[in-house]
Amino acid sequence: MCGLLLALPAFGEGGKEQLQHQKQFGDGTCLPQYLAHYDVDGDGVINEEERQVMEQARDQIRKQLRTDWDENGDGQIGDQERDKARTRLREMIEETRIVRFEEADVDDSGALDYGEFATLPGMANKLNDDDPDNDDMVQTIFDRLDTDDDGLVTLDEFLAAVKQCDRDRDCPPAQ
Repeated sequence: MCGLLLALPAFGEGGKEQLQHQKQFGDGTCLPQYLAHYDVDGDGVINEEERQVMEQARDQIRKQLRTDWDENGDGQIGDQERDKARTRLREMIEETRIVRFEEADVDDSGALDYGEFATLPGMANKLNDDDPDNDDMVQTIFDRLDTDDDGLVTLDEFLAAVKQCDRDRDCPPAQ
């Protein structure tokens, strides 16, 4: 479940059909905002050339972040610098999750009904598969997130579940 909640579209190798399948968002008619500006030709698909530009931009961002984290300029990321960087990365990830939630909340109610929830990338990808069991799985995930059983998943419910998944991943299994 955690992997589906946190899933972002993958950027794999392959032909246009494979890339288009991996880039579907919601109903598959448009790319999410964070990818759309890389779609220079406006065809709704990240082609190989656009993917390479996107990867170069991400590399530049990584280099800049590393420079920013090296507060004393010694070329090394010390323990304190690493801890601060991890904290900032966690904040950035949460900010991104909030943006994804808000993008899915098309009626701006502050909560996702099942239809809106199903447009989240991880859920939409599952529902677009041909496996009929995925429909039940997405419904089960929605039901687990809806802790107050009101038929809606609030941002607080969503973030609490994602944080629990993060904690579960950070803790080694009991022996």
